[in-house]
Formats: sequence, structure tokens, C-alpha cells
Amino acid sequence: MTAPTARDLAEIPLFASLTPNELQGVAQLFTVRSYQKDAIVVTEGDRLELFNIILSGKSQAFWRDQDGHQLKLGVDVPGGHFADATLGGEPTLVSVIAVEDLRLASIPIGELKRLLLRHPQVAVVLRLEVVARLRRLLQRTKTLTMEDVYGRVVKLLVALAEEGDGKKIAERLTHAEIGQRVGATREMVGRVLRDLARGGYIKVDRGRMVILRKPPSRW
Repeated sequence: MTAPTARDLAEIPLFASLTPNELQGVAQLFTVRSYQKDAIVVTEGDRLELFNIILSGKSQAFWRDQDGHQLKLGVDVPGGHFADATLGGEPTLVSVIAVEDLRLASIPIGELKRLLLRHPQVAVVLRLEVVARLRRLLQRTKTLTMEDVYGRVVKLLVALAEEGDGKKIAERLTHAEIGQRVGATREMVGRVLRDLARGGYIKVDRGRMVILRKPPSRW
């Protein structure tokens, strides 16, 4: 396995405070690992020995119960990282899949801790990023526990549309995929989408959903 270049690390927000010489030294602590799309990178319950930073591609965390039902969590993009909740040696609480071909910079947990002691400014950024991830997870948990299926589907559609032009959702999503993101069955999602279409709130254009007008928060 090869090490990432200093230029690779320079594009990662976590290391933005390091000088070129420092980046050169830090890069030698990492190895590059590659995973094809749909590969399982982490399995819930694993005790990870590596901290992983995404150089290219995307990964997604998810939970899956004994019956095979799956709940998709956040997507991590280049510059992001995962398995930070295992820094204390605890088993990971989620599984991670590559949703695109994935290229990671990986460092042993022990080596990462020594790096953070040498570069406390990196430790501060990592702490802030972990807190931000926790806030996103808490917000998602709040949505799942305090809103009905209709509210969760609408919030997801609006959020995805806002990532584009505010109207058209870039992703081609099946009812099952939406259900995996909002914690609902395919049938329940289909019922909500049919109601939204009948109400003139959404339509399907070339396989993608378009929000015609903002749906009400309650049906």
C-alpha cells in the first residue's frame, strides 16, 4: 500500500493548519486503501484499528436489523471521515458502505492519537467536526422519533431538492430507497408520494421527482 501525497492531505479541512513540511511528514503515517462501489467498508460491531479519511468517492453509514431492514444515515464526502466514535477502542455502532468507488487515507488509531498531541490545532478541528456529526445524528434521531412518515418523507424531499436547484431532485430514488432513509416501508412511502402528486405538490420528470410547490408540514 502506498502513502497519500502531501497534496492529498492539503485538500482535507482537518489538516488545513499544517505547513507543507508538516503535511509531508504526516502523509507518511497514512496508507491509501481503495474500495469499489457497494463494498462494505465497516461492519457494525467491528473494533477498528484504523481511522479513515475520504480522499475521493463517498461512503454511507447505515443500520440493519436482524430481519434485514435497513436505515441509511449520513453520506460522507471527500475530506470527511468515519469511525471517529471508535477512537476509544469501542466497537463501531454503524456499518459503512461505499456508495461510489472509494479512496481512503487510513492511519492506525494509536498513531493518530500521537499526531493529535504533536499538532493540537488538528485535534481542535477534529473535535469540532465530531461535534457537528453528533448534532446531525441527533437531528436525524429527533426527526425519526417525533415526526410521522409523511413529515419525514417531505423533509427528505425538500432537503434533496435544496441540494440542487431547489426544485428537481438529482437522485433517482425508488420508494424502497426513500424508506431506508426515513425509516418506513416502501408501501407507506408510496402512499405519501401518491398523495403529494394528487395534491399537485410533486411530479415525476424523466425518472426524477420535482417539487412543484412546498408541501405542507402536516397532511
